[in-house]
Amino acid sequence: MLQQIAQQQPEMVLDRFVEVTNDLLPQFLPDQSSGSRRQEPVNPRLVRHYTTQGWLDKPLKQGREARYTYRHLLQLLVLRRLLAEGYSTSSIGSLIGGQSDAALENILQGGVQIKVEAANPALAFLSQIRDRRGSSLSESDRSPKRTTTPAMQAPLAAPAPTAPPASPPPAWTRLEILDGLELHVRQDFVAPATTHERDSLLQLIADHLAHLKPIQRPP
Repeated sequence: MLQQIAQQQPEMVLDRFVEVTNDLLPQFLPDQSSGSRRQEPVNPRLVRHYTTQGWLDKPLKQGREARYTYRHLLQLLVLRRLLAEGYSTSSIGSLIGGQSDAALENILQGGVQIKVEAANPALAFLSQIRDRRGSSLSESDRSPKRTTTPAMQAPLAAPAPTAPPASPPPAWTRLEILDGLELHVRQDFVAPATTHERDSLLQLIADHLAHLKPIQRPP
């Protein structure tokens, strides 16, 4: 659908641009954003605000009329998606402007993981705690502290190096879809978050199944 818009409507007036954006938004917003303010429809005033702030490229001009392109559409869809995921415009505005059209398409399809500052500072703090969870305590924290006199002090032998514990391999979950069809999901797999991502995944699975050697159906 995006490619069709790029070919059939290379330039759009503001009202048409807003209409196309609102038609596409539900496919690219995370499911958990339903009912949030971030899922409210886009309007011309909001588009002008995003442009003034530098979060969208300035529109083309035909006389005194602004024209919006496929790139503007990608930028606005990505911006609204990241807002729905809890990121602030101050942290993602400059990032969107520097991305190519292909990179913006990949972000919409969930193919690119980007790290930006969360709008809620508490989320950033929790993220730091999570990153530190796997780190070990320092030697000084693990050892009991005691006071010794100079006569009691003696050179200590260096502790033998120990290999870090091996992390267990990610677990797999086996899902039986149909008789003769199973799906194996690794523990660290990121599930699709939007309607578009789910449709793309289903299409990818169907394409792989289509390349299998056909089996004669029983009469």
